[in-house]
Amino acid sequence: MADHDARAIANEFLLRRADDAWPRQMYIQKLCHIANGWNLAINGEPLIRELPEAWDNGPVFRSIWDHIKSFGYRGEYNTLVDPKTDSVIRENITEDEQKVIDRVWSKYGHLGASTLSKLTHEANSPWEKAYFSRGRNANLSMEDIREHYIDLALAGRG
Repeated sequence: MADHDARAIANEFLLRRADDAWPRQMYIQKLCHIANGWNLAINGEPLIRELPEAWDNGPVFRSIWDHIKSFGYRGEYNTLVDPKTDSVIRENITEDEQKVIDRVWSKYGHLGASTLSKLTHEANSPWEKAYFSRGRNANLSMEDIREHYIDLALAGRG
């Protein structure tokens, strides 16, 4: 099972941006959620070890939220940096995981934060199921996420 820190996956996208402009946290959160979902559908396992939470504006990985709130973006291209080592948080990503991240970047990376948020708020989405059945900030179900992205693939939306 994949055991990646959400902050390391966020950095995969921040480094692909290759931009010094301050990124909106919502943008990074949604790309991480989408990549996690597609990895579940394609590779059969989550990309990120923590469950996203159903916040008002969509799925949020609390570790990313807390890190940016406490330490901000500090590395090159506004990446997330370990406050103890002052190095960019990175992990070893498998080739199959890298393909998913590359595909998510290619398909969704050009979209704005609001558009990405709308995608995560679709009817019967994992966010909607968690938010309206278990409440605000409830964990999304990994099975709901997997099923949602399989359904997107079957509908040709991948």
